[in-house]
Amino acid sequence: MPLYTVTSQAGQLRDDARAKLASELTALHSEYAGVPKNWVHIIFLEYEQASEFTAGEPAAAVSLTLLIRTGRSSEYKKELLTRLWRLVQVATNAPDDQIVLGIQEVPASQAMEMGVIMPDVTAS
Repeated sequence: MPLYTVTSQAGQLRDDARAKLASELTALHSEYAGVPKNWVHIIFLEYEQASEFTAGEPAAAVSLTLLIRTGRSSEYKKELLTRLWRLVQVATNAPDDQIVLGIQEVPASQAMEMGVIMPDVTAS
């Protein structure tokens, strides 16, 4: 069920960089969360130049949003964000002030994977 959405300026991530980042995100999430790799979904979106702003100025920011089931501890999520930050920073070469990460959570009863309502998360 984990769904990653990575948004960046057009041309910031070449096809090979996207493929590498997708592989790294999949491996990290599968190992860290203990879920099968085929549960990890990653979507890359691009925006045109001059379509993103930071502090009111044009910027080439990168964002990563992760949708997961509720039930993980704050410590778990902080560590996951730290690991994700490193992967995004290496993949994009974006400066710290141009990277934004966020985790969104949904109750397992409100998520479906492969035609089945997701089970509750076992505490981590």
